[in-house]
Amino acid sequence: MDQEMNRLSLLSLQVEKESIGSALYAKEIYEQLKEYLSAPTIITAKKKTITIIGGGIIGLMAAYFLQKSGFGVTILERKSFGAAASGRNGGGVLALGRELREVPFARLAIEIWNALELEGIDTKFVRSGNVMFARNEIEKQQLLQAHDLYHASGLKVKILSSNELKTILPEIDSQITMGLFSEADAQSYPFTTIKSLISYLRKNGAQVIDHCDVLEFKTKQHEIECVVTRHRDYQSDAYLFCAGPWTTELCKKLNEEIPVLPRRSQILVTEIMKKRNIHPFVAGNSIYLRQSHAGNILFGGGGPWETNGYDVSNTNFAIEFLTKRFIEIFPGYRNMQLIRAFAGTVELTKDHLPYFGRINSWDNAFISAGYNGHGYGMSAVMGKLMAKSLSNYLAGKVNPIETSILSTFSVSRFGQKAGNQYV
Repeated sequence: MDQEMNRLSLLSLQVEKESIGSALYAKEIYEQLKEYLSAPTIITAKKKTITIIGGGIIGLMAAYFLQKSGFGVTILERKSFGAAASGRNGGGVLALGRELREVPFARLAIEIWNALELEGIDTKFVRSGNVMFARNEIEKQQLLQAHDLYHASGLKVKILSSNELKTILPEIDSQITMGLFSEADAQSYPFTTIKSLISYLRKNGAQVIDHCDVLEFKTKQHEIECVVTRHRDYQSDAYLFCAGPWTTELCKKLNEEIPVLPRRSQILVTEIMKKRNIHPFVAGNSIYLRQSHAGNILFGGGGPWETNGYDVSNTNFAIEFLTKRFIEIFPGYRNMQLIRAFAGTVELTKDHLPYFGRINSWDNAFISAGYNGHGYGMSAVMGKLMAKSLSNYLAGKVNPIETSILSTFSVSRFGQKAGNQYV
């Protein structure tokens, strides 16, 4: 399909390849996951310890739920906590736009984020909703099909007419006459979330250590004995890899090939607007945007046109491209000042699904990485799931959803050695 005719790049759902049956199955998975997460966590007689490698939002959320489940937690970060993609993203906590396999997890993530705010983690979480809009008939048909699939999956969505769209986004371009809205979707603020999680972890006894580079692992038979760093060794009952695209490099130290491709994604920030004119998260025209709690508008996007690798410098091309797309949506904002630009590193896998679960050859090594730009929102549910999974493992129990649900994210789903082709 002509890319200029279809700029719904934030719609991961491939409507032509899905069915209502698949959507109904996603709804069943949601119910099973919710029941599993609401069951009491197994507590071992002796306090078990976990060392987490990677201090982004995935690692911090896992640490939070592991600590609440009674584990002793050490979290090691190579640089500064949240310094990569975790602190450099749009702050979306979204289900709309996700493919059906992710929808059950995304729906639960939103619910858990809401609970985090109530538990005192300062996330600036707000259920603002999420609007995905269409510019032409091709995009309208995509969103109409997506509506039916999402509705069947249990996600509350509605089609917005031109008048309804104008009510939610009064300054949107008048030629945009249709939108798809999810009332459940939300947004939060990465910087306060990360800071608050670190504060909670330290207050409750976790070792939270930054600028700590992992040099190697000492192993015995099929287990990791300790993590070796420049300052000291860290020994635990289990080890969790949450290092985003750097996970590939770490796992090579264990002779494991787990490919995660790094790709730059850029974001621009406007001056502060005194009035909050944009309430929901907004996606379409190849970008996403939101107005923060402070009043700035953040807008960005990425894709195959971006640089693969760890370069997080901003480019003139991206500033011109993203700004053009933004002004096409909100032409009245063409004279707003841009005050800042930044970039993060998105982590991509071959099938655009994360790695989650045990690493192939090591009984006490686990992974949660490769979230394809969705990690910030998904971190809450995946952190809670990891706490449950490790509780079962260290208690010697079989995880009841391992085969039926979590195997979708297994590192061995491509075979022992995963391919290296990415989209």
